[in-house]
Amino acid sequence: MHTDLLTAALQDFGMTGVFYAVSDLAEPWGIDMPPLPGTMIFHLVTEGSAVVVVDGVERRLEPGDVALVPRGTGHLLADSADTPGVPLFDLPREELTDRYERIRIDGGGAPCRLVCGAVSFSGLGVARLVRTLPPVLVTAGADAGWQRAALEVVAAESISPRPGSDVVTARLADVLVVQTIRSWLEQSTPRGWVAAVRDPAVGAALSAFHAEPDRPWTVESLAKAAGMSRSAFAVRFTDLMDEPVMAYVTSWRMDLAARLVRGGGLSLGRIAARVGYRSEAAFNRAFRRWHGCTPGAFARRGATFQEQIGGGVSVVPG
Repeated sequence: MHTDLLTAALQDFGMTGVFYAVSDLAEPWGIDMPPLPGTMIFHLVTEGSAVVVVDGVERRLEPGDVALVPRGTGHLLADSADTPGVPLFDLPREELTDRYERIRIDGGGAPCRLVCGAVSFSGLGVARLVRTLPPVLVTAGADAGWQRAALEVVAAESISPRPGSDVVTARLADVLVVQTIRSWLEQSTPRGWVAAVRDPAVGAALSAFHAEPDRPWTVESLAKAAGMSRSAFAVRFTDLMDEPVMAYVTSWRMDLAARLVRGGGLSLGRIAARVGYRSEAAFNRAFRRWHGCTPGAFARRGATFQEQIGGGVSVVPG
């Protein structure tokens, strides 16, 4: 049952594109990517090669490789780690749509073509998952037939744009982002939320809680769902998650409440009940302590879900 949480997280990305760009480049070239908190930044190489350097981690990219910077960290993208980068927003660009553009840097040398973008997401499980990921993930090449086909379509659309090219490229890029995360999960042994979800006992308790966050959960009741004693469960949970059981319960409820408040359509009383509070007044007090403002003020903010949300699912680096 516990593996369903990872599946649900990947299905519940709630992914939306912030921007996408096709870049036609020739050595020497370098792009200094700014921090974009609350987003995942990806780079897909369709021709030539490139280097991505994130937090001192350098990875070489060849045709078919996808590099994912999951926490929107500022980084260098260049033909070589020694090539200085030009700030992204200082580069000349051709705006094809309000979210899709073309960038050209002609240094006269070997060519490289990239499809890059930044995507935001609203899934609560995704935000937890992001915290477990390294600064940069790279999927080396495309082995599966459908991945090769997707890359070929992206490459064709970037070379010869047609009506709807931005939509096609965006949708396929989103799929490749999810596949990059899936590949990393299959090959890694992360700690944190993913490790807890994969643990048979703790994962069972998490599944029970996520299915019914409105129930009056306690350490004892969650330990029972895990089939463990209270003390053993509390120790195991904290060891895997690096936070106590009820701290996780509170943070998840408050993050779910934030999502419901931002989504509109539900009264505060119904939201309070959905996240386990018996009175609207108690919910308002808890929400204000956690998010630093009332639910009404939170709903009126214009920032993205990830930038507003605090506590356990913050995806802002550091």
